[in-house]
Amino acid sequence: MKLLIELRKTVVLVLICLISTLTLAQSENNISNPKNENRKGQKIAFFNAKINLNEGESKAFWPVVSDMQKELNDLKKKNNHYRMILKDKKIEELSDSELEEIMDSRIQMGKDQIDIKIKYHKKFKEVLPIQKVAKYYQSVKEFKKIQSERKKQHNNPGERKR
Repeated sequence: MKLLIELRKTVVLVLICLISTLTLAQSENNISNPKNENRKGQKIAFFNAKINLNEGESKAFWPVVSDMQKELNDLKKKNNHYRMILKDKKIEELSDSELEEIMDSRIQMGKDQIDIKIKYHKKFKEVLPIQKVAKYYQSVKEFKKIQSERKKQHNNPGERKR
């Protein structure tokens, strides 16, 4: 009987430790990273300047962009499993059925991404004039190019422009 009581106490103690560890880890993930926040602020400032958004347009536009990014990120996370399989294994190591499933999933993900972008393109046109929507798309390409250059410079410090 005493053994059963001790076992229950141990199980409860382990559960409490596990729950508190999970709660702590989750709360740490929710703490905003100042570096990330600064990067987001720079990104918004870059786009606001390029598109020439006024305050009202900016308040209406950025929540739509955030929603689109969230949907695209969720889609990417949903399909992350297949990317990891391809990263861990060579194509030759996969069976034909596994490879077909992965390739079909990638094609479907591309289609889903396009569907999301079409949906949000319509929303962009509701909150901004078409000229500014076009400038946004142009600025996205420019921003990606700048980010790519920064990453390249970061990876090759000897080639930095001064």
